[in-house]
Amino acid sequence: MNIRLLVTDLDNTLYDWVTYFVPAFYAMMEKASALLSVPLDELLLEMKAVHQRHESSEHPFSLLDAPIVQRQLAHLTLDERKQYLNDAFHAFNKIRKQSLKLYDGVYDTLQKISRSGAIIVAHTDADTANALYRIVRLGLAQVISRLYAPQKSAQSEYKFGDAPAVPGSYVRALPREDRKPNPKLLQDICRDYDVDPAETLYIGDSRIRDVLMANNAGVHSALALYGANFDRELWQKLVRVSHWTEADVKRENELLLHSEEICPDVELAHFSDLLTHFSFGVPKHRGIEQRA
Repeated sequence: MNIRLLVTDLDNTLYDWVTYFVPAFYAMMEKASALLSVPLDELLLEMKAVHQRHESSEHPFSLLDAPIVQRQLAHLTLDERKQYLNDAFHAFNKIRKQSLKLYDGVYDTLQKISRSGAIIVAHTDADTANALYRIVRLGLAQVISRLYAPQKSAQSEYKFGDAPAVPGSYVRALPREDRKPNPKLLQDICRDYDVDPAETLYIGDSRIRDVLMANNAGVHSALALYGANFDRELWQKLVRVSHWTEADVKRENELLLHSEEICPDVELAHFSDLLTHFSFGVPKHRGIEQRA
């Protein structure tokens, strides 16, 4: 089958987000615990509440919003608080730089698909600033033509790293309700590029979010099996501080019980397996160039 539009998930599809983010976050928390002279468990509990307030587990500089920080450093300006906790932020950045890497074969595969003339776009439910940072840092902006990400519900005064050098039109903001597994967002992407859903492929690491969404949107689906190849202890550490509520975790576990009933068109042991199962080519129409 010939694919003219590839829509790819980011976290744990192109790179191992769990394996890089969780150690980086906990390194930051351990350093902050020492700087503030507070128990790590107490700080982690507060950070979960902060994440739930922001509805994101990686809101930029969320540590500055912890009540402990605001109480202890109330006499300092925001910039001074950031400087006081600089070693904690540096601990996060150090591990992120060491661990944030593409899965084997991702770049070469995307490059081959791009050279075929097929369009490649990325889609994520993650914070736009963080997703864009990862795309640029990993060199993916050269092969991914656009990022579809949720509209921001709030602006942060700080971002991790400098603003990426990409055109203003590179990010297409999605309505907050257009989150996985809503098939409308994929149908809208197909309309943006004037490509038939039957010639579109979505790849992601979740049956209940990515594959279900793709199947309901009428596009081809590929499940990145390798995206689950991370230490399960890291997952438990993530759940401990994530923005997910107990109800969210319960609902996720219930969905997982039925996830085997959700069947992708193909299951991938490696990202490069895409080239074995699909052929890629130039779209019949380049609608996005007319609409941009």
